[in-house]
Amino acid sequence: MKKIGSKLIKTPLGRMATLLGVLFLGSGFVLNFTHQYTMPGPVSDAMLNGDSLEGYSSHAMFEQECNHCHAPIHCVTAEKCQDCHMEIAQQRSEAVGLHGLLPGTERCQSCHVEHQGRDAVISEVAFANIDHASFTDFSLAKHDTDYAGAPLTCESCHTQGRFGTDTVDCVSCHAANDDTWMTEHSELYGNGCLECHDGQDKTTDFDHELVFALNGAHETTDCADCHANHTFAGTSNECADCHESEARHNEIFGTDCVRCHSEEAWSPAQLTQHTFILDHGDKGKLECQSCHTDTYYEQSCAECHAVDEMVANHNAANAAEIADCATCHPTGEAGEAERLGYALPGQE
Repeated sequence: MKKIGSKLIKTPLGRMATLLGVLFLGSGFVLNFTHQYTMPGPVSDAMLNGDSLEGYSSHAMFEQECNHCHAPIHCVTAEKCQDCHMEIAQQRSEAVGLHGLLPGTERCQSCHVEHQGRDAVISEVAFANIDHASFTDFSLAKHDTDYAGAPLTCESCHTQGRFGTDTVDCVSCHAANDDTWMTEHSELYGNGCLECHDGQDKTTDFDHELVFALNGAHETTDCADCHANHTFAGTSNECADCHESEARHNEIFGTDCVRCHSEEAWSPAQLTQHTFILDHGDKGKLECQSCHTDTYYEQSCAECHAVDEMVANHNAANAAEIADCATCHPTGEAGEAERLGYALPGQE
């Protein structure tokens, strides 16, 4: 831009300088206007336990420098926060501590809400900002205060300095309030509190399928029939432990109950599982005692098959093991050994 007399002559360089000046002044005005009229409120002036991070002891010290916390488009990001709070970054990278084990910690503002005024202490995790029920299936609706009315913190239940269902200590807290009741409750139901309690109702809809399917007659069986004295912890799911029988029965038939008994009724009993065919050989349908000479859960092939003959046949088929016949001959059907890869005499 050149001045000749009283006239201004505009040059390309002069026009560019003028435009940049306008943009600079305009952007400053926009930023000031935006900051003045869109900032939701003062940020916290809470001190960091007397320490400082990157030269700051509170968020209020850089309230005018929004880019410390805010990034374009994405606004608040974990990376921005972790530039100062490096111990949080370490927890998340190593999957330890509160920030390393809880989901969603990449959104810092979900729990640490800023612009709530100078007196707000946003470093304290507010239960109201954590949807505990959605990611743990345990609601804090009835666990916001202890028996004395004092606010509960994460460490009130997670007493081992880390977080997860395996670190929850329900017993200590409830025993401190009523030790007699808690002792009795633990003896009856065990200490797996979260299996039955969800923090909202007295008990959850316990899924019995997880431990024992209640089918057939078991569906209408009273709880006390299996859980004597209402003792639930350590209850066996073995049939023989609930359906007591004479020792002689077990000695003869064994304890593989489902072979003869169904869930519809314990009696009458009928053999329903018999893998080995009953018309084995050329003698028609065999009597039980033909193979089961002592008990019904053991069998003896030597009653019909001479040992010397079995040894010779197995040696010819390069099969030296003849002690456990059912391993290679589970059904006793003709040609079974051949199908399993063993060649019999005359079939090489």
